[in-house]
Amino acid sequence: MTAEQALDEHTLVLRAQDGETAAFEQLVDRHQGRLFRIAFMVLGDRQEAEDVVQESLVLAWRRLGLLEDPAAFRGWVARICSRGATDVVRRRARRATAPAEAEDLDHGPESLYRLSPGGATAADPARSALVNAQMQALARVLAELDPDVRLCWVLREIDGMSYREICRAVDATEPTVRGRISRARARIVHEMEEWR
Repeated sequence: MTAEQALDEHTLVLRAQDGETAAFEQLVDRHQGRLFRIAFMVLGDRQEAEDVVQESLVLAWRRLGLLEDPAAFRGWVARICSRGATDVVRRRARRATAPAEAEDLDHGPESLYRLSPGGATAADPARSALVNAQMQALARVLAELDPDVRLCWVLREIDGMSYREICRAVDATEPTVRGRISRARARIVHEMEEWR
């Protein structure tokens, strides 16, 4: 690892704010996977998630000069991505008036977790099938949640963000965020009871 690769995030953000594209590319490398997970969990569609991440990173590059605290980059870029994903969900809801369009939305949850769980697929196909079924059930539960509730849960449980970071990302108070996460957890526990 070169010295430049080992730079801390704060320094990379400052350099990127000064227009250094290599620094921003390193930030992209560090955060792109996390942003994809956020968008994918909210949208349930790989192509839409990739598009949202791409658009979010372009927007982050354009607005990087507006970021006052370089230490807040992680939450700031997550907020851009989560808002982009939420906008897509809202556009879907407005478009989903015809039955054919509503059917198109149904493919999301089932495809959400068809990723193989590491090497378990080849080593233990029965276990892999069980894990896939559980993950698809979870995806269906998540798809039924209100988008704001789902987003808070994803940011906390999948991305591991603190409550404070989530508050900034979704522009809500801590009691609101905690309530959304609590509602999501309660619904998930109730709906996933058969898998315990």
